[in-house]
Amino acid sequence: MTAQVLRQISIIACLAGLATAVVLFVALWRGTPVPWWMPLLIAMAGGYELAHFGQSLWFKWVRRS
Repeated sequence: MTAQVLRQISIIACLAGLATAVVLFVALWRGTPVPWWMPLLIAMAGGYELAHFGQSLWFKWVRRS
């Protein structure tokens, strides 16, 4: 995979995580019951983004050395 493809996947994951978080908070605000897996899905998307961000920082640091 090229860096461009990874960047596109990261953007899609970020947008999907944000959209899911918005749906969760709107459902909680309206008092609608939410599925048990929805917070887990949001945490998964956030964890992927944090890992991807950390990996990009690591690669930048390795290139400088």
